[in-house]
Formats: sequence, C-alpha cells, structure tokens
Amino acid sequence: MSPHTVHTRLVALLVGVVIAAAAACCTFLLLPAQSEQATGVEYGYVYSGAKSSSASFIEANMDQSSILVQGSSEFSTPSSLVPQVPSQVFGATNYGLRMMCVGEAYDQSLWHAMALGALANGNRLPGGKVVLIVAPGWFVDGGQDPNTFKTRFSYSMWQGFCDNPDVPDQTKSYVASRLRQMGIDETTINSGAGNLPQDRLDSLALGALDDLKLRQQLGKVRQEGSPLASGELQTPDWESLRAQALADAQARSTNNDWGIENGFYADRLAPVLDGSRGIRAGETYSATPEYDDLRAYLQVAKANGLDVLVIVSPVCGPYYDHIGIDASARATCYERIRQVAADEDAQVADFSDREYERYFLYDIVHFGWTGWIDVEQSIYQFAQGGE
Repeated sequence: MSPHTVHTRLVALLVGVVIAAAAACCTFLLLPAQSEQATGVEYGYVYSGAKSSSASFIEANMDQSSILVQGSSEFSTPSSLVPQVPSQVFGATNYGLRMMCVGEAYDQSLWHAMALGALANGNRLPGGKVVLIVAPGWFVDGGQDPNTFKTRFSYSMWQGFCDNPDVPDQTKSYVASRLRQMGIDETTINSGAGNLPQDRLDSLALGALDDLKLRQQLGKVRQEGSPLASGELQTPDWESLRAQALADAQARSTNNDWGIENGFYADRLAPVLDGSRGIRAGETYSATPEYDDLRAYLQVAKANGLDVLVIVSPVCGPYYDHIGIDASARATCYERIRQVAADEDAQVADFSDREYERYFLYDIVHFGWTGWIDVEQSIYQFAQGGE
C-alpha cells in the first residue's frame, strides 16, 4: 500500500471520527438530560425499561409524597383488563401518595439490588422506605437465564451501585460475582468499580454511551406521562374500592372456575390445559441463587437506612397443581422468602395464602382486581407508618 493511500485512509478515518463525535455532541445538546424534571406530569406508572434503568430520571420525578415500588411484569397489567392497577387508583386520585414503579419483566432481586444501591446513593429516596414485590417465579430451579438477564442489565445502575459508599464491600463483591455468573464481561464489571486508571477511562466511555442511549429512549417515556393527581387530599375507601373490584372481576371472569380473566383463559390456558398436566413436576424452587440475591437486596436497603416492605405474590394454585408444581414446593418457597426477610429485618405483606382465591390474580401469576386493591392497601399503610 502506497504512503499516499495510507495517508488518504487515515485522513478519511479521522474525518469519520470527527463527524461521529460532532453528531454525538449535537445529540447530547438536543436531547433532555436524564435528570430533567417535568412539571405536573406523573411518570411513576409508565411501564418502561428505560425509565427503570435511569436513576437520574426516577429521582427527578419523585417528591416527598413518593414511594419507590420495585417489581417486575405485574406493572405491565393493562387498566383495560384490571381497572384497579396503581395508575387508576393512586394515579387518578390525590391520596397523598405517589408510587414510582420501577422494574419490568425479568427484573429480579439481583437487578433490583443494583438499582436500589444506585437510587439510594446520597439518601435521595424520599421517606426512607421502599417496597419490593417478590414473585415465586423468580425462584425456579437453576436460577435466571443469563441471556435474559443481560437484556436488562443497566450499566448506569451498576455504576451508581458501585459509587454508593454505604453499600458494604462484601455486598458489592457478592453482586460483582453474580454478574460474572450472569455473563457480564470483566471490562464492564471493573469499570463500575473503577479501581484502576483504565477502569475509570472505560467507565467514562461506557457511561457516556449509556447516557446517550437512555436519553434517546426516555423521549418516548416523556410522551407517556399522565397529569399528576390533583384536587383535595382524600383517604382511600378500601371497602368501596374492593366492592368495585369484585364487581369488575365478576363481569370479566365468566368462562372458568378459577377467577381468571376471560380472554386470558380462552386464548392462553384452555387450548393447552390437556397437554400441560404435570409438565413441571419436579420443580422444587430450591436450587437457585435467588434467595441469596434477595438477601443482598435487603442488605443494600439496610445499609442505606431504608425500611423495606416485601410483598409476597402468590401463584394460581389450581393451575400450578395442574402442571405439577405441588403445594409443598410452593410453601417452601414462600417460607424461605419470609425467612430471608425476617433475617434482614424487613416487613412482609404475605399474600401466599391467596393462591386459591378467585379474582386475586387475573391470570396465573399477576395481581388481579381484588389482588391489586389489597396490595395497594398494604403499600399505603406501610407508607403511612403502619405495619
């Protein structure tokens, strides 16, 4: 290759880098910062992975009436099926409590431990309280699939977690070891910890890229906000809310004996029931690191001076009996969750005894009409200072 050709290619490469850098700078200038606050808009009930991965956005859109509620796919339940979801209860009426719902499908204890460490850094969570909704499905034998975890890994949350001086070194080491098990590369893990000059340089690059990505994705989130609940401060009338929930449930569950929503039962369950009998026999809910991940989450909360309410969600007992995950295995799972919570001084709202209650779930794992009302009441009482 001639010197002229080499020179030409180097110049072209340099020009390309300059153009790319200029484009990135323009994008940064045009897109709102993650921390930009919107006046009079509620984002707490928007179901979004981008929102849930941005500590700056979450913190900017909470106030002293907010409580952080961490969970997973239960936040995706549409109000068209279950009008009792938080956006239609606390999002629609001024009860003096705003829920900042953080998490989406496949976010489990390990992910939430990182997120809580990032969000709690500097005592930035109002009220000093946090809620974690725990699902039995998190505790399947073998643990969470690493490929699934990697789709939800957030570098920003990992960096914020590592930067939190109140998280014990032992807990940080545990979370780092679990990230390795879940297939997160060493460069990313070490960048968060930032022990070496190269780590700090990597952190700047990874942080900038993640910031740009989240700014772009948050554009859609900003379009999905709803007006803040206004009007005179009210106290929830739980009996009236529960009565309406029961009426809605009875109207929406008429084609089965389990209290399942009609469409879900007809489209998702009925066609496969005959072939699914006993297909998951042998599941024990015991051979998993998830219990230790839950413990790490609670240790993060305790180290940051946060009171925790662990909400234990049930599964649909008749369906799980049908597929072979027997009641004793489920009971062992519930008991281990309760024990981990007790060991770490967390409060528990335990709904595991509602497995066979019609309408508590609208499908086989997600809160339904009466279920959401009971869960919301437990969160409200916790936020107000009750047990």
